[in-house]
Amino acid sequence: MALLEVKDLHTSFFTDAGEVKAVNGVSFNLDRGETLGIVGESGSGKSVTVYSIMQILAPAGRIVSGSVKLDGQELVGAGEKVMRDVRGNKISIIFQDPMTSLNPTYTIGDQLMEAILLHTDRTKQQAWDRAVEMLRLVNVNEPEKRMKQYPHEFSGGMRQRVMIAMALACEPDILVADEPTTALDVTIQAQILELMQKLQKELGMAIIMITHDLGVVAQMCDEIVVMYAGSYCERGTADEIFYNPKHEYTKGLLRSIPTMSTMGQKLQPITGTPIDLLNLPKGCPFAPRCEAAMKVCIRQAPESMVINADHKASCWMNVKAMAEKLGADATSNALEQGLSLEEALAQGAEAEKQGLEATVTYVEESSYIRDEELRSARTQAAEDVARSAGDPNHPFGDHGADLIGDAGLMDARGAGSRILKQSERAASHGEKGGEE
Repeated sequence: MALLEVKDLHTSFFTDAGEVKAVNGVSFNLDRGETLGIVGESGSGKSVTVYSIMQILAPAGRIVSGSVKLDGQELVGAGEKVMRDVRGNKISIIFQDPMTSLNPTYTIGDQLMEAILLHTDRTKQQAWDRAVEMLRLVNVNEPEKRMKQYPHEFSGGMRQRVMIAMALACEPDILVADEPTTALDVTIQAQILELMQKLQKELGMAIIMITHDLGVVAQMCDEIVVMYAGSYCERGTADEIFYNPKHEYTKGLLRSIPTMSTMGQKLQPITGTPIDLLNLPKGCPFAPRCEAAMKVCIRQAPESMVINADHKASCWMNVKAMAEKLGADATSNALEQGLSLEEALAQGAEAEKQGLEATVTYVEESSYIRDEELRSARTQAAEDVARSAGDPNHPFGDHGADLIGDAGLMDARGAGSRILKQSERAASHGEKGGEE
């Protein structure tokens, strides 16, 4: 059992302008000693996701649905009394700006001791000793003297060290670092990250790292969740995300950072602006900014698709790429076996019926979805194929050419058999995803 299990989490802010759907169906697991990175643009829902887990949302915010389990204990709906024991004690957070997170009217010592006294049965003297110990642990010099000083007497890097000490004072199971290196120079950033890695090894805690900096997640994280418009568009190991990105938004993020191979060249920013969360589109939320967008992207949101055991992505381009590759191979194989074009097309039509149904099932099974919805998806796929290619309302119908691209519909007819084999191999992954 994972230390933290988040399933289909939905969080909204109810404002005078309407419902802002800040988090839409986010799911992930976090094991002990693991580091999870959450990346994305400002407003993508990174911070709201962890604020929902800790239930420290603004008054207008509310968890609409979903599940958050910490060590098997359900936190959604558990009540404030339970959450007070969780916050600081089992899950601690380092906020974005240490200067605004520390109270300027209290000494550093008072603020460190407050959390210790609240969550443990230590006396004031014991809390003082523990606070001094934590400052020494995070490499703050002269900790006894620093205990009596105020936040304005510390540099930015020193304040961040104090925030880390405060978060770790009660030895939490999970440390949430919400952009811990923001506004720090490069040298101090490296020191803070090195310190967090050192403390993680010593204390055995899990870390959730929220950041814009892809360099930080590459250095720190075992698994990465890429978020856009309140939902995750891609999730996988660091190696999979950086060396095998399967969502156009992730590819855009990677193109927008400088590398040795792009020295002297202009960076390629992602054009456009993030969508309005008050008016989420019917299809893929990234479609208006995506250079590779197809008609299907505008009309229907993609489900999370299993790329491999360590990688999931929600992008129609993966279905397109699969159909183009497997369709061309299957058609070529049929012709090489000596079949006439008519026979190959007839054989391909039956394979298409199975393949399209398998593709929809393959995509659907990789996300958390109820059995009746899955059966409905399979039935819809079979009906669409039976009506041939004349249904303008289904992505695999009249718009097959848009999905398949240059390979053409004839090549697509041969894709079914191999897509079916792919889906059978993925069935175990789908079943595991449902169990999670």
